[in-house]
Amino acid sequence: MKKLLILVDKYSDKKKYFTKYLSNKMGEGYEVTLAQFIDLIFFVNEGQVEVLIDSKNLSLKEFDLVYFRRAGTKLSLAGSLALCLESLGVTYIDSVFKDLGPARDKFTSLTKLALNGLPIMPTYFCWHTKILEKREEIIKKLGLPLVAKQLSSQRGKGIYLLKNKEDFLQLEKDYPEQEFLFQKYFENDEEYRVLVLGDKIGAYERKIRTDKKEFRSNVALGAREEFIDINDIPFETKEIAVKACKILSLDIGGVDILVDRNNKKWLLEVNRGPGLTYEPSVSPELDNLVKYFTHKLEEKNG
Repeated sequence: MKKLLILVDKYSDKKKYFTKYLSNKMGEGYEVTLAQFIDLIFFVNEGQVEVLIDSKNLSLKEFDLVYFRRAGTKLSLAGSLALCLESLGVTYIDSVFKDLGPARDKFTSLTKLALNGLPIMPTYFCWHTKILEKREEIIKKLGLPLVAKQLSSQRGKGIYLLKNKEDFLQLEKDYPEQEFLFQKYFENDEEYRVLVLGDKIGAYERKIRTDKKEFRSNVALGAREEFIDINDIPFETKEIAVKACKILSLDIGGVDILVDRNNKKWLLEVNRGPGLTYEPSVSPELDNLVKYFTHKLEEKNG
């Protein structure tokens, strides 16, 4: 039995008729299923991904072909899905969706990084209308406490530590229309930012928390910066940072890396147009950007 999945932004009589017509005309030996993007559940881990159609309890790897009939406002989710289908070896139409790239939201970026073997924290995503329905499953997958991140969050905003089931209720109450991804939380004392310039390191800094109540080491939230000699960056840290930017096609990127209490490094985020410290006496960022831009200009005109 060959299985075809038709994915749409929402159900309608025309789309149901379309699916039924295909099923009747294709005949025996073929099975056609209609589903919505909002029914998809994603679980992304280091080097692997699982995608389920929640309403039908089906895995996408069971299908032979997926047709993105209508993506509508779910376009960025379609981009993430295209990456997952390629990893699962499932053919899909149209391949243009994979070229949406890292863009344009956090989840697509994380998916692309994870599927390329980078150490991404275990991540769960479902549409916002399903968060409360799926909270038991989210907790089972990730444990408590866990981290909730708004897909549109920037500069440390929109990130929350959920400590119990009731925190999900508060999240839904405060942000009823917001999309969140959920990640496993690791106890940690060390967080670093690496500025990547092409295939070189432009700066390496440790971010030190100043607020004991804060679980993040974000400079925008008051964390202190401690710049470390670039030559002292651990090989693994450099490798993760440079590879992450290459995967996302970024020539300049700010890569945040957390080290948990078992000394494992986790890639938190890759920022395009990262924040800079504009004091050359404190940070090497500006001077190394000067060198980088000069090199690129000479290379172009050489």
